[in-house]
Amino acid sequence: MPRRSNDKSKLFLSCDLVGSTHFKQTKPGWQKVFLSFYREFPQFVNDAERQQSAQDGLSTEFHLWKAIGDELIFEVEVRDEQAVGRAVRIWLDAVKKYEDQVLEDANLALKGGAFIATFPGPDSESTIPRKPGTEASDAAVVVLNDKALKGRRSDTAFMYDYFGPSIDTGFRINGLASRRYFTVSIEVAWAMALAAHHADASKAGSSLQTIADFVFRGAHVLKGVWQSREYPVFAVDREHHDSVNIAMGKLNGKPLEAMGIIDVCRACSADQHWPFALYLPDSSQESFRAEPIDAMGALRQVELSLEGAESQVPQNEPGTSLEASSAPLG
Repeated sequence: MPRRSNDKSKLFLSCDLVGSTHFKQTKPGWQKVFLSFYREFPQFVNDAERQQSAQDGLSTEFHLWKAIGDELIFEVEVRDEQAVGRAVRIWLDAVKKYEDQVLEDANLALKGGAFIATFPGPDSESTIPRKPGTEASDAAVVVLNDKALKGRRSDTAFMYDYFGPSIDTGFRINGLASRRYFTVSIEVAWAMALAAHHADASKAGSSLQTIADFVFRGAHVLKGVWQSREYPVFAVDREHHDSVNIAMGKLNGKPLEAMGIIDVCRACSADQHWPFALYLPDSSQESFRAEPIDAMGALRQVELSLEGAESQVPQNEPGTSLEASSAPLG
């Protein structure tokens, strides 16, 4: 069966300036630092990707999803677990280089996280008219949304966005990030652990496909997520190689292993109330190749059937009333 064009998983990567509010209120000329971040950090991402591509011959396309205040969020369509690990490592390389080369003098740092959303379910795409008053049709909103998503998109008429449980949860997980800990969703952790496991098994170790710097940040109740059940939070420890952190890490037991992370992620996904999914069509894992279930499929059928019913309602003849036309015979 051919792959549907709207079946995809997207990796979202965030980068946020730490200490920005205080900096703005105490440093004259602070605007230059932030303009630099908006204009130059994407260039650092591009440079990091280009350098990695020169080594492995692969390519990752990063696209800006949105800017929220002092936070930039980029998106990457991913087709297998290796692509997830590659994109995260390129992103973290750009973050470190930008801190070292640009932010050090300003005494600022970056933090961020990563999550994956899957379309057309459990997550969905939305279209929002840019100008009030341009929506003239009274058709069902799902139908209007589908129409705006089809064919050539008009960025002047609509803003295109995403919504769904993975997006909401992703922002919750990003909220737990710090300069040291780059937090990741279960789907990101699962994909990266699986890629690392395959790399170890094939003896084709890669600095990109590793979980040596992964840590478990505990189970957190995330507001509105998974029926308030505790959500396991993993993170990349960006100070993993610090000698003091290495020494203290030994007090916490053995380092995380790929299969241990995979087991936790698999157990979460098997829960009957787990609201997330992961679609990687080129994955080595059969379950990740399963076609996503359209989250709006049932709603679309209902709205289309209602529209069809309305079109079949007979029109009253001139001079008759609705009551007369619908009155029982006899």
